[in-house]
Amino acid sequence: MIRYTSTKKSVAALVVTSALAFSSIASAQDDEKSLVDSAFDGWSGTASLGATSSTGNSEASNINGSIRLGKTVNRWEHLVFGSIFKGTSSIVIVERDQNGDPIIGDDGRPQRTIVKGDNSDRIALGYQPKFYYTPKTYFFGILDWEQDEPGNIDSATRQIIGVGHRFYSNASGFLTAEVGFGNKTTDLVVGDNVDGGVGYLGLNFLNRINENVTFNADLRSDFGSDNTFVEIGLGVAFKISEKLAFKIAHFSRSNSDLSSGDSPLDSNSDSVTSLNLVIDI
Repeated sequence: MIRYTSTKKSVAALVVTSALAFSSIASAQDDEKSLVDSAFDGWSGTASLGATSSTGNSEASNINGSIRLGKTVNRWEHLVFGSIFKGTSSIVIVERDQNGDPIIGDDGRPQRTIVKGDNSDRIALGYQPKFYYTPKTYFFGILDWEQDEPGNIDSATRQIIGVGHRFYSNASGFLTAEVGFGNKTTDLVVGDNVDGGVGYLGLNFLNRINENVTFNADLRSDFGSDNTFVEIGLGVAFKISEKLAFKIAHFSRSNSDLSSGDSPLDSNSDSVTSLNLVIDI
């Protein structure tokens, strides 16, 4: 009887100890999960995706996407953004001699060659914190990176600080302007790198035409002694459902003095017009 009681007490103690151990583990897991949830809690924004493809005598395909997320904590606002433009094309060309005449092969037909290449290959990532000194005026910083080899940019980074002002923000839309200065480093695929101080200007405008149609216009520019960069984005979005919209967007950018000079198609400017599906996150 004494042995039974001792054994019973030992089993009970083991059960209690195990329960406490599992409770501690579960509590730690809950705390860890709570930290993870709190880190992602409060973020909202949009993601867009568009793609085209064509086949036949020539082939081409491209994909473009972007994401923009924001979170507000007291007087701080955090913005994270990224975009991607990737496209390839292939065409059949007739080989010609120095006089421009077709080169005839042994079979008596013009010789032809398939040419494949990237017509766009741009990736960009960035982060912008804002601190609101007043409800409408804020200080900001910009850290971003991009790569665009067809545009002769192997890598470009910026570090900007400045001040912005929100002229209005209500149910009809908003208008903000930003000015600043900082440093920009551009490593070129071909040619000398372009580094140095830059001034910065940014404008963001959005107008809700009605409950289902929204228009936006954005501009940002870096200007320095060696390079001037201007990027303009225009878009009209048509709401499909509470979370989805269809958007027609036009994106253009100009980068002075970055062309390699190795191709007759080298240009200081690029533009893309796309049809995108936009998802509210």
